[in-house]
Parts: sequence; C-alpha cells; structure tokens
Amino acid sequence: MSKLNDANERLDAALARLETAVTTRRHDDGQADDAVADNARLQGELTQLRADFVTLQETSGTVSSRLDDAIGRLRNMLAE
Repeated sequence: MSKLNDANERLDAALARLETAVTTRRHDDGQADDAVADNARLQGELTQLRADFVTLQETSGTVSSRLDDAIGRLRNMLAE
C-alpha cells in the first residue's frame, strides 16, 4: 500500500502544480490582453496628439506671420 500512497501523493502534487500553472497562465493571458488594449489606446492617443501638434504648428506659423506684419506696419507708422 505504501507504493500506492506514494503514487497518489505524487499524483496530487502534480495536479496541484498543473492547477497552479493553469491559473498563472490565465492570469498572464489577462495581463497580456490588458497590455494589448493599453497599447491600442496609447497608439490612438499618440495619433491624435500628432494631429494636434501639426495643427498647433500651422496655427503658430499663422500667428507668427500676422505678428510680423503688424510689427512691420507699426514700424512704418512710427517712421512716418
């Protein structure tokens, strides 16, 4: 009977390790899914921020040109 008990104990230990491995795998898969979702969200944010940056660059260029024009007109008025 001792060999049978030893075999049962080894089987129980192996099943416990297997259950732990499955639980860990499920947890890791859940974390991987979360990471994929975060990555997709961050890529979307990055795309939007790049578009905003381009818009701000264009607006900044327009404002800069208008300020240069206004300064030029003021200088002309002061020179007269």
